[in-house]
Amino acid sequence: MSDSSLVLIVLAISAPWFAAIMAAITQCQARALGFSASFISLVASTLLLNTTSAAESLNAALMVLFSSVTLGAILVLPRRDCNSSTIGGILFLLGSTLLGYATENLLVLLAAWILTTVPFYLPRLFRALWRPRVSLFVSSLALALAIGIVAASSHSLTIHELRGKGPGGIAAFALLVVAVVFRKGICPAHAWVTDAIEGGPVLPVALLLNGHFGALLVAKFIVPVFPHTIENLFPLLSDLALATALYVAIRSLSENEPRRLIAFLALSQSACILAGLESRTTEGITGALVHWIVVSVSTMGLFGVLRLLEVRFGENLTAGTHLGLAGHAPRLAVFFLIFGLALVGLPGTLSFCSQDLLIHGTLQSHPQTGLLLPIAIALNAVSFFRLFTRLFLGKRRTGFTVIADALPREQWILAAGVLFVVFGGLFPNAIVAPRLAQVEATRPTAHARLRPAAMQR
Repeated sequence: MSDSSLVLIVLAISAPWFAAIMAAITQCQARALGFSASFISLVASTLLLNTTSAAESLNAALMVLFSSVTLGAILVLPRRDCNSSTIGGILFLLGSTLLGYATENLLVLLAAWILTTVPFYLPRLFRALWRPRVSLFVSSLALALAIGIVAASSHSLTIHELRGKGPGGIAAFALLVVAVVFRKGICPAHAWVTDAIEGGPVLPVALLLNGHFGALLVAKFIVPVFPHTIENLFPLLSDLALATALYVAIRSLSENEPRRLIAFLALSQSACILAGLESRTTEGITGALVHWIVVSVSTMGLFGVLRLLEVRFGENLTAGTHLGLAGHAPRLAVFFLIFGLALVGLPGTLSFCSQDLLIHGTLQSHPQTGLLLPIAIALNAVSFFRLFTRLFLGKRRTGFTVIADALPREQWILAAGVLFVVFGGLFPNAIVAPRLAQVEATRPTAHARLRPAAMQR
């Protein structure tokens, strides 16, 4: 790593942490501090991405992605929620997540893994229920034990030096799988995700989920370090991911609480990322990396619009009846619709390409259980359409005296997200080609090659 790259990494990580400290001290101008710090992280991450090779660009690309969604979350955050504690917690989460993306040292990765959960244990920052706290603690403990076993057996803590060696054997691998299952919310440890979304601050929890540290551990550590073990044992985790995607998709069909329903959709689509990474095919892994981007942008857009609706129309929104909110907030309705359709694979959006690659990859590696993936995607589309019609369609309600539609600040950032998922679908090669280069550079012996037709969709 060059000195300039190291400087950019330190700047991207330290800027939000410093701003979080300033927000706690000054107790004023929280949004301006949050915007400035996340913008600095975004610029530093972008410069880092432009200076790295294809083999090393995944870390920088993830840093750019998370900095972008954090910047968007800070701008779309309602004024009611925009205080120093919330902004400070978000910035601390941003710096910790970027630390996990940037490092190749297992102890630093463990520190980042734990630090991202710290704000949810502090009542002054984010309120979290007991089940999310327990699940995050179990995942951290499992990862710590696994790294301890790896260090004891190999006397090395650098992922590059451990590549292909499978240190610690089955014991370390099993603990890593436990860490992924509890952090990612894979069955049977999925309930904490909906609890966190329903009972905690929506946008900070969405940022925690969209860090996708479970998928990061699979892509960055498990796959390259345990290549022989995954041949025999990895299909079990993949099957659990596919079963989770289908199970929560079925659960969402009868859910009327908007927060929980969107959490189910996000959890189902997030499990698809894990299934693609575990497919061990170039199509599946490339689709997973592209879908990682889609899920992060689309779910942050959906949760952002939902929180704006709660602030404007009350937090007791329900999908049990038609509310007719489109008559009061037509722009928010359009944003919500496009983000939701982009999440479930509407042709012409980026997720149509990513889900096509995911389906081909999982069907090739799992001919039987891979069928669960397109079924789950279809059920997610049904659930989202039901939620949209119940929230926005129907007879226009009266009695609202506030400005209900999106403010200019909210319009600009939501429009940027919409344009990204739409233009990404119209010109997918700009997004897919770099992900394919990352897969081929890091896994030159992948079992399948990406079909040229998929690149042009």
